[in-house]
Amino acid sequence: MHCVLRIRCLLASWLCVCVCLAQKDSIMHEVNILAPRRLSDTGIQRTTLDTTVLHQNVALSMSDILTQHSSLFIKSYGRATESTAEFRGTSPSHTQVLWNGLKINSPMLGTVDFSTIPSYFVDQASLLHGASSLVLTGGGLGGAVDLATQPVRQQGWGLQYIQGIGSYSTFDQFLRFNYGGNRWSSSTRVVYSTSKNKFHYTNYDKKVDERDAEGNIINSYHPTEQNQSGYFHDFHILEDFFYKPSGKFGGQVGASIWYTHSLRGLPFLSVSYRDDSDFRNEQLQDALRCVASWQRAFGTQWNLDTRLGYTFQSIAYDYSVKNGAAATSTITDSHSYSQQAYLQTKADYSPAADWLLTANLGLTYNHVRSHDRSPFHIGDNYNEGRMESTLSLSAKYRPTSRLAFSAILREELYRTDLVPIIPAFFAEYTLIRPHSSNPISLVAKASIARNYRYPTMDDLYFKPGGNPNLQPERGFTYDGGLEFSLSHSFKSDAELSLHANLSAFDSYINDWILWTPNAKGYWQPSNLKKVHNYGVEFSLQSDLQLPRDWQFSLMGNYAYTPSLNQSEDLDATDASYGKQLVYVPLHSANLTAQLRWRTWSLSYLWHSYSERYTTTSNEVGYITGRLKPYYMSDLSLEKQFRWRPLQLSLKAVIYNLFGSEYITVLSRPMPGRHFEIFAEIKLP
Repeated sequence: MHCVLRIRCLLASWLCVCVCLAQKDSIMHEVNILAPRRLSDTGIQRTTLDTTVLHQNVALSMSDILTQHSSLFIKSYGRATESTAEFRGTSPSHTQVLWNGLKINSPMLGTVDFSTIPSYFVDQASLLHGASSLVLTGGGLGGAVDLATQPVRQQGWGLQYIQGIGSYSTFDQFLRFNYGGNRWSSSTRVVYSTSKNKFHYTNYDKKVDERDAEGNIINSYHPTEQNQSGYFHDFHILEDFFYKPSGKFGGQVGASIWYTHSLRGLPFLSVSYRDDSDFRNEQLQDALRCVASWQRAFGTQWNLDTRLGYTFQSIAYDYSVKNGAAATSTITDSHSYSQQAYLQTKADYSPAADWLLTANLGLTYNHVRSHDRSPFHIGDNYNEGRMESTLSLSAKYRPTSRLAFSAILREELYRTDLVPIIPAFFAEYTLIRPHSSNPISLVAKASIARNYRYPTMDDLYFKPGGNPNLQPERGFTYDGGLEFSLSHSFKSDAELSLHANLSAFDSYINDWILWTPNAKGYWQPSNLKKVHNYGVEFSLQSDLQLPRDWQFSLMGNYAYTPSLNQSEDLDATDASYGKQLVYVPLHSANLTAQLRWRTWSLSYLWHSYSERYTTTSNEVGYITGRLKPYYMSDLSLEKQFRWRPLQLSLKAVIYNLFGSEYITVLSRPMPGRHFEIFAEIKLP
């Protein structure tokens, strides 16, 4: 908690220092006047991740990026294991994720495993908080994550290869081959990561007693153990192609194809007493995602964006145990196959400079087959498909140069069930406008929205337990905040840019879907919970360009997120009313500081989470009732060498710099201090 308070004070102090410096330098100098605000972003609470952050090193997945550079809490079981996002204290299924316009949430579970998304495969990433997610899609009761690839900007041919070698027999390789021209561009990216992932940790879930000759306990200690069955082999390949045809067709045609093959051992729990040779516990995943797009501007008033997408995902989970006779018994042999076909057309019409009208129509067909071939469960869990459609209409209007409004109406249909109309309203007002003698901009934002999330395929059809009578989860969200920007040049030839955002939100979610055991002995989902989420989010991003090629940048985020259960007690023993939801931290914060000089770069990354409860009653009377607060630090040093046309870069990274002992999920050990070095070759 003290670390969180210190980081809040540091971010606020840095903001004050930057403003004071800009005001102190009152003599007229070159000032960067901020461009007019985009009408399409009216009232939107958006966090944009810098490309440098996304491409920091090949070893990072989007789960690492979001942990280190956003206010989201990533619930992770360790590297190359499931990592899901909890946006504003909601569940992982309340965070919608789009890739090049295609929603990639699992139709089975409604979640996305961010550990399977290499950050190097993403060129643009932004987070839309709360009601702002309705600009892209429905169902984001917490928010949405928007990921995209972009055409190659560099002219001519390019080649990049990165080799990473790290602790625990970890090897990361990245290859990119691209071409950029006036009419077309192509980019091929490949990532291959492997690791035995056998790190040592102190197991606080076990205690070993030392006894004397008479059998009396004379000492006790927590043993040091090795992470077992945590190996992984991840292969990704991504092809992007963009073409600008001439003639009447015009515009830009694009195609993106992304294939993933992943074999992962599922690590032992820290309470397990088995040996890794006793059983097999692993998951094999293959995924194919394809998106084709056509974008065209018709004059200055019309813009058309049409996308066609397809995804296929196969997941096999194998859990088998060797018995005393050396024979193998299969406990689980589960396979699931999901397919999704997607079509979207969006049209923007601007009848005047202060008006923007948008219509968006999307059609999606999902099909899932899930079955288990183990002796304990033979046959299909379910084999079902359903059509989903969405239609949204929005209008954005700027009546004055300072004031702007936006309204959205969204209608969604799943199966044959029509979701009630989803309305959203946004407004913003520019309190301070930058001009020749004032480098400061201050904008106030507010929004109110209703939202729905319909049940997943598992919620409805899984056997046994699926509940076809489930109702959509309903949410109502209020947002308000301030956006501050500063861009200034000093007489000392230093340049400063700063962007800060402070927002508060209040959200209510009814009919929250919860799986609970029933009288027949298996788990079943029901619309049981009512949840109240509220809190404050703060983000800061600044760059200071100094004389003699020095540059300093600072980025930070802080979130205060009470997420309280307000449901009626399920029974006389239920003590969850008014308590924080499980695994949702009340405080989270992160900070990134980078110092660059010519071809040298030094980076420090820090993030922290407050305690998280593991029971709905927030019981802390026993050791497993809560997970302790923790903070993490990473340090990296990079040196670049340039011999035209060749560029060479050497980088060393220390993860968990201070060797913090921590877990993010109960009984899931995490590594201590470890290292990785990278060598990069780039042409030209």
